[in-house]
Amino acid sequence: MLLSLFGISTSLFGIALILTSSGSATMLGLFTSFAGLIVSFVAFLLGEFKKVKDNLK
Repeated sequence: MLLSLFGISTSLFGIALILTSSGSATMLGLFTSFAGLIVSFVAFLLGEFKKVKDNLK
């Protein structure tokens, strides 16, 4: 859960960077937002694997 929240907050930080900056900092915000998306996706997959593992017992 905490990893998912970290990913969401990282994505929001990246969006804030995109909205408030100009020039090449926009690309930094885009990459930051994408990294947050990847972290959220990994957290989702880990949670689903844990559910499947618990159901197999």
